[in-house]
Amino acid sequence: MALFLQLGFQGVALGMVYGLIALGFVIMYKGSHTFNFAHGEIVALGAYTVLALMAFMPWGLAFLVAVVIMVVLAVLIEAVFLRRMVGKSVTTVVLATLGISIMLHQAILMIWGVGTHGSAGPVGSGTVTVGSVVLPWSGIATIGTSVVVLAGLAYFFQKTPYGLALRATASHQEAALAQGIDVRRMFALSWGLAAFLAVVAGVFLASFPRVVSPSLGIVALLAIPAIVIGGMDSLVGAIVGGLIVGLIQVMGSYYLSDIGGGRLHEVLPYIVMFAVLVVRPYGLFGSKSIERV
Repeated sequence: MALFLQLGFQGVALGMVYGLIALGFVIMYKGSHTFNFAHGEIVALGAYTVLALMAFMPWGLAFLVAVVIMVVLAVLIEAVFLRRMVGKSVTTVVLATLGISIMLHQAILMIWGVGTHGSAGPVGSGTVTVGSVVLPWSGIATIGTSVVVLAGLAYFFQKTPYGLALRATASHQEAALAQGIDVRRMFALSWGLAAFLAVVAGVFLASFPRVVSPSLGIVALLAIPAIVIGGMDSLVGAIVGGLIVGLIQVMGSYYLSDIGGGRLHEVLPYIVMFAVLVVRPYGLFGSKSIERV
């Protein structure tokens, strides 16, 4: 029972990270109607940036500076590349974000190389024992930080003028524009928020395991099954989907380790994703779109 609880705790911690990444995807999708495949590399670049800055300043300050850098980068990407593609086909925009993803990945390889680096997280590798259950401090920090960030986002979207304006833009761009909302500024805000979430997720994703490597960008794309499972346009669904993916991965890595050469847990999120698509194509919490034909 203790092992099951430990695995469940690790699954929740990893799921919260996937949930934060998925939340970034959803905020960009709802705010600017763009699905950004480069978001995974922004997660990785955020972790690398924190790691590099830690050589010159305390972790807290390194994190804040990294957030500023990544927010500026994300806003520039949206303004310079994506905003010019308004009205273009979905395929064109998707290919553009894939191209940006490749460029960011190559930049990481050129600057930091192909090897792994130490953790960029705020806590060490210690553990705390609760009864017979051993919990890692990294997991506690991940869950605690995620809860604080989610509470802050809930307040932002429910109580602040910019949050309400962003929700209005996500709901109906033309109506928001008619009400005097600067839609372009809301596009930039959605990308900036996603970049902030990417840095938070990046430093904790590097705790599973405790290394920063170029593969972080690919690992971050496991948030895509979380988005599909929860619903492309649902903020709550992004978190629930992330938790489902995290629990599936961690539980599967232990209980199904004898199947498929010990790699089945890497495929399980996609199996669940396809199962959800068959039953509910719009996800567990997504909106069912109706088009007049």
